[in-house]
Parts: sequence; structure tokens; C-alpha cells
Amino acid sequence: MSIEFIKERFFESSGVRLVAKEWGDPSGVPVIALHGWLDNANSFDQMLPHLNGMHVIAVDMAGHSQSGDRSEDSGYDIWQDIADVLAVSEQMGWDRFALLGHSRGAIVSALVAGTFPEIVSQCLLIDSYFPIPNKPANVASQLAKAITDRKRFQTIKPSAFNSFDDAVKARVNGFVPLQKEAATILAQRGVVEIDGKFSWRNDQRLKATSMVTFTKEQCESFFASIKCPIMLIQAQSGLLQGSIQPQLKEWVPHIEVVSMAGSHHLHLENQALQVAQKAQQFFLL
Repeated sequence: MSIEFIKERFFESSGVRLVAKEWGDPSGVPVIALHGWLDNANSFDQMLPHLNGMHVIAVDMAGHSQSGDRSEDSGYDIWQDIADVLAVSEQMGWDRFALLGHSRGAIVSALVAGTFPEIVSQCLLIDSYFPIPNKPANVASQLAKAITDRKRFQTIKPSAFNSFDDAVKARVNGFVPLQKEAATILAQRGVVEIDGKFSWRNDQRLKATSMVTFTKEQCESFFASIKCPIMLIQAQSGLLQGSIQPQLKEWVPHIEVVSMAGSHHLHLENQALQVAQKAQQFFLL
């Protein structure tokens, strides 16, 4: 029997209210699902109904959609999300859980699995795996740009559209193009109406450069620590564009890489069933 949406759930992490969608059977395999940059928990709406035997918490990550923003003296460096994932698992009473991540959420999932390998049972990554490494020589310029960006994005308001459909169209034609149906699914959770105008509900500071980025050696330290079964579903027309960093297999020899037709959001578009079938096999090994 396929899993169904149960209800909205609420969590707290360092003063940030996290909102999530709960799916499935509480006696099933516990899974925390993490969406991509500027997406939301609806990212998994097309694939989750094809699964069974799982208990899934799909989170609106901090600064996204229904969840709260980080404090003014904070930001959205990707490693900050690790503590949020642990907060969700602890408040669910899960000592051990699986991770399902897409894009930015896939990177966070891998970092969690490397930081706390003893509590992650499986890790399924969709079209991303680790942050683009930085060179030590770039640290000063990185920090300078991050501080400038953060100040700028604190005062910028999100784009306001005349209609819900216009907000959807903007996402269809965005940095990562989306099919209209997929963009509409995200918009149903992520677009808000204020004074007759429609805007995507994301903290603008998410668009700022990160204060700190990892070097290649630091990325290796995370991935070399991953002990659980791990799978990467690579979209043939996605962001990885057919190439996998050769270091990945060296760092995580047991990773399984699956190439699949589709774009970066293949799990939300035409390949949702195929992605779900792979996830079903992987999580219920």
C-alpha cells in the first residue's frame, strides 16, 4: 500500500521554526527528506505516493517556504542545516534514520551522513553530492563577498508578480528550468499573496555567497566517513551533466551511481515513478 500524506509537523532548531510534511506509516522506515535550493517540501509530492513501508518527514528547510528564517546575525552556510536535521530526528524520537536529498538537500544529506555516520541508515542523493570545493587562497575574497552579499540581500525584497501564474512562469524559466506542473506544485506551498501581489516565500539571504566553503580535502573528510549504503541518482540532463568527480569513488568506494534520463528535478517531473522505484529498492534492502 502506497504511503499517504498525514499532516503538517512542526519542529524547532536553535530558535528557528521548521515546518514539514509527514507521510506514511509510523512503523515504516524513518526517512528525512531534504529539498533543493529555493524549493520546498512539495518537491517530493510526485514520488512519495509511489513508495510504501516508509515514514517520511519532508522538511521545509530554514529560510524556505513555511519554515522560519535564521536570525539577522546568521546566514545560510550549508553546514548549518546539519544541526537542523538532527533536531528533527531527535524530536521525532529517531535514533537512526535514512536520508533522501535533492540538490542542496542532497549535499546536506551527505554531510550529515559523514558527520554522524552511526545514526544514518541509508543515504539517497538526487543529482548532487558535495559542495563545489574552494581553494584556501580564495578564503579572504570569499568572506568579503559574503559579507557584502548578506548586507545587500537583507534589504532586497522578493520579486512581486501580478498573479499566481506569473510567479509560476518565473520559476519555469528560472536558473534551473522546470516543467510547469512541477513549478506549480512548488508554488502551491512556496508562493504567498500580499496586498494583491504574489511572491515566492524564501529568505533573500539564501542567495548570498556562503561565509565559509569547504576545500577538497575537507569534502573528502566528510565523504570518507560515510559508512551507510549510499546511492546517487544522476540526471542525464541535470546539473552534473554526465560527469562525476573522480574523487567520489575514491572517497566512498561503496557508493552506487545510477544514471537516469531526465532533468535536475527528475523526481518531480516525468521520472518521478522511476526515481521512486529506485528509492523503494534502496530503502527496503
